[in-house]
Amino acid sequence: MNRLLAKPKNLPSKPGVYFFKDALEKIIYIGKAKNLRARVSQYFGKSDTRPQIPFLLNEAAGLDYTVVNTELESLYLERTLIRQYLPRYNIELKDDKNFAFITIDYSFEIPQIGYARKFDRANKNIAYFGPYTAAGKIKNTLNTVRKIFTFCAAKKFTGKPCFYYHLHRCPGVCAGRITPAEYLDHLKQIEAFLAGHTAQTLARLKTVMQKAAKAKKFEKAASLRDQIRSLDLLLQRQNVILAKPVNWDIVSLARDGFFDCINLFKIRNGRMFDKENFVYEIKSDGGLSGESPAAVTQKFLEDYYFTTSDCPKEIFVASPAENPSLVQNLLYTRFKKRVKILAPQKGKAKNLMRLGEVNAKEYLGKWLADKAGNLDKISRALGQLKTTLGLAEFPKLIECYDISNIQGTNAVGSMVVFKDGLPARQFYRKFKIRGKQTPDDFAMMRETLGRRLEKLKSLDTKWPKPDLLVIDGGKGQLSAAMEILNAYDLQNSLPIIGLAKRIEEIFLPNRAKPIILDHDQPALQLLQRLRDEAHRFGITYHRQLRSREATKSALDDIPGIGPKTKKLLKTKIGTVADIRLASEETLAKIVGPKLAKNLKSRL
Repeated sequence: MNRLLAKPKNLPSKPGVYFFKDALEKIIYIGKAKNLRARVSQYFGKSDTRPQIPFLLNEAAGLDYTVVNTELESLYLERTLIRQYLPRYNIELKDDKNFAFITIDYSFEIPQIGYARKFDRANKNIAYFGPYTAAGKIKNTLNTVRKIFTFCAAKKFTGKPCFYYHLHRCPGVCAGRITPAEYLDHLKQIEAFLAGHTAQTLARLKTVMQKAAKAKKFEKAASLRDQIRSLDLLLQRQNVILAKPVNWDIVSLARDGFFDCINLFKIRNGRMFDKENFVYEIKSDGGLSGESPAAVTQKFLEDYYFTTSDCPKEIFVASPAENPSLVQNLLYTRFKKRVKILAPQKGKAKNLMRLGEVNAKEYLGKWLADKAGNLDKISRALGQLKTTLGLAEFPKLIECYDISNIQGTNAVGSMVVFKDGLPARQFYRKFKIRGKQTPDDFAMMRETLGRRLEKLKSLDTKWPKPDLLVIDGGKGQLSAAMEILNAYDLQNSLPIIGLAKRIEEIFLPNRAKPIILDHDQPALQLLQRLRDEAHRFGITYHRQLRSREATKSALDDIPGIGPKTKKLLKTKIGTVADIRLASEETLAKIVGPKLAKNLKSRL
């Protein structure tokens, strides 16, 4: 720590992000600052009284920083780096479901409605709605949209109606019942509904219905009437919270030891539009909760409003945030709205805040009870694995491997890691098979495991040594893996098993008969979760490769044609066949004479 004392004096008085590192150069804490020198200096003075600070500084062996132009840029960079490095001392969102979004992807011929786990700010073709913390809530919302508004499942025009058209859950753009322009207008109504503008959507539908009736388009008017009735019923189920049509977000907080729970009430047009809960872990090695309510509130506001698809006029918080102006600046940058962040003292907002605190406390209590039960089951599973497999220690870090391919094509190996019985996704790895393009799962397993063990040999800290290797397969797959372990002289120091699918047999090296556990045994259930996760992770990557192969264009093999040029050609001209028929002069106007000549000679 003494070596770090002089560091703050050398930092610039500019916005940026700072990093504390341990003796192995691993980042253990990431923070942002409007003034780097002033903020980092607080860690070495008496003004920062958080109980985890002495433990952080005791472990820290290095300090680094990155300068940015504005405080808002520091927020963007901090979020990116925290997701990348997962520092152990940073506040962490613990809900395994994390944020998810309903999406409308306009890049298809017929725009697609679905969901995504990540918010891709750079992709302007996708409209995002959320975030949500539960996939079930997304499913229910999409079912509601399907029933009230209907939407099409087809991605392009083929002349054939989609499956949902026959169920009267598609407006018929795929069957030519409505035009693409009308369908885009239909999607705008869905967007307004998903953004919480239910009353405005209802008023607009009534206006459109009246126009359709006057124009004697009775079938369209009847369809709109049914939508209006369904939407009316939905509005009746939403509680009227306030007489005035206010747009508020109410952020309440409950605490229990090292965990905090945020309850969010979304009030739109005076009605309860939605409720979400978010659990945060306050990391500290000191046995005390390490962050103030203001810091947790600030963390939530930054997390949520960085990705949310809409913002209210006012945000009410139980504890004043540490830096509300940063959140207001973020919201103005994203939505061009001036939003007030207030701590209510009385009235309806205060009553809703108290109700939110009750909800947060109840949710956190249930979450902690579920967590305790799950941890007990995991502990029993790890203990049973240790005993059954004859391991020297509890297998705290387990790696599982799977091979995915179709007749050897687009073959991939997947590696998933469970730490203390739970997925540790930061350690997941995928391997594109290089050596074999014919069906040979044994050779593919040898290649995958060999490439992983190279990282172990090089002492790469991003690939920590596991306590147990699990191979998806029986004797053959296990033998192939053992060949590689022998080659690296790890056969005696790295425990390994094979898990065969047929009757869930557990194979051990140098043992003829497999171990068969009852299906209700925690150890077997843990191994099954590992194997299924490895298969899911591998097959997802395999499908991505297949999709890329299927969508590969003749344009991809022409030098000078990148993604932007290819998109420009397809937008201006059309398919590869249309580009092939276009004159060199036409192409030259789009991509220039040299590239146009190259195109004509190669297509």
